[in-house]
Amino acid sequence: MARYGDNAIDEVRQRADIVEIIGAHVRLRRTGRNFVGLCPFHNEKTPSFSVNAERGFYHCFGCGAGGTVFNFIMKVEGLSFPEAIRSLATRYGVTLPELKNDGPAAAEREALARANQTAAEFYAHVLWNTPDGELAREYLHSRGISVETARAFMLGFSPARPASLAKALEKRGLTDAGVKAGVIKRDGSGLYDAFRARVMFPIRDAQGRVIAFGGRVLDARMPKYLNSPESPAYSKTRTLYGLHEARQAIASQDRVIIVEGYFDVIALWQAGFRETVASCGTSLTVDQLRLLQRYTKNVYACFDGDAAGRKASLRALEIFLQAGLLGRGIFIPTGFDPDTLVRERGAAFLEELIAASELLVDYFMEQVIVRVGTASLTSKVRAGEQIVEMLSKTTDRKLFDVLAGEASRKLGLGDNTMRSIVHGRGVPRNGSVRETNAEKSRVKLDAIMEAELGLVAIALLHSVLRKEIRELCPLELFSDVELADLL
Repeated sequence: MARYGDNAIDEVRQRADIVEIIGAHVRLRRTGRNFVGLCPFHNEKTPSFSVNAERGFYHCFGCGAGGTVFNFIMKVEGLSFPEAIRSLATRYGVTLPELKNDGPAAAEREALARANQTAAEFYAHVLWNTPDGELAREYLHSRGISVETARAFMLGFSPARPASLAKALEKRGLTDAGVKAGVIKRDGSGLYDAFRARVMFPIRDAQGRVIAFGGRVLDARMPKYLNSPESPAYSKTRTLYGLHEARQAIASQDRVIIVEGYFDVIALWQAGFRETVASCGTSLTVDQLRLLQRYTKNVYACFDGDAAGRKASLRALEIFLQAGLLGRGIFIPTGFDPDTLVRERGAAFLEELIAASELLVDYFMEQVIVRVGTASLTSKVRAGEQIVEMLSKTTDRKLFDVLAGEASRKLGLGDNTMRSIVHGRGVPRNGSVRETNAEKSRVKLDAIMEAELGLVAIALLHSVLRKEIRELCPLELFSDVELADLL
């Protein structure tokens, strides 16, 4: 089984300056041998968050959060344990050993990464350094996008010539990877670029690796936007545009704003709302929301303020509940989208809309009550049935209990009546949602992985225990192969 060597992991931990890493997120001041500040993981007015540079450890005496620099990066940036190690190794110039036995899949992923990165650099060069990019530069300026912002998002331009990128990839031996990544295509006459005469939006994963592209025309051609196909590196239902640029702001602000388009993300980021992301050419998905839960549970989604937007918010509620989140709706005035709103009305106006945002589940309950009515016990029960049917979408038992109780209060129903409704809808009497076998397995797997993570953390903090842990817990029994590699 392939794994990083103990020495390499220890070197990353020793090289990584925990005060520097945490200081990028928390304002620290020295107190004796420690550094203290306000905890980034819960609201507090008196500092209870302590960092010990000598031991390489942090601890909050308020909420109990604590661990090594690896734990902090995982929590703040939403990374897995292996990702945190690789991220810190890159930041501090530690060369990790190549993992063996990964087979063809690893080589394919590496080739795709190189092809996408080469394409992004090529598009950026065309935009900023060639006459071909002049029209695109003017277009970005007309959209209010500064050079600094455009560079932060790695924006570029694909020239109109049919095989410009194809030739660049061919010189680097990346033709097959470029085809698989969807940036070039092959037909009977040869290779040609998939994107031509379009402003290019590189789509990056949370670690900053380019995994796909979106391209927008500058004229009236259709389709207006063209997106990369799915590949071994890219799944649109599991990807959020702008997450890499937003993840630190999401953690520090403890909220995230979801919009629809590339320009919406970029405009809000430039206006100071750096905690903004967008779904990638698809409706919001459960997987995307679960990805965001690594960073925050305070998720705000933008909708049009008209009737269609309100209906869309009700459809989104089911997705939020399935992800175990409540979700709040920011309703944009008719005639605007987030991009034009912040450019024409200003950031302060959007902040007012955020402050006035509504819990999607509250809005749903109110709509049911208005439509069905509560004039009689029969209508109250009928409204309760419709509400419970929606609430049962969640797999979070505690969330269901809280929401069912709130529905009972809003409807003026007694506890016994609400329990009868819950039972009648197929939800167990204890108020928990119906669990499928798959859901039970997932919960069990989550608990196993949490235990495995704890063992690895102990081994890293106390290297003398590593051999004993390996003997007690053979690596082949681990459910997470990458995690086992680090033990």
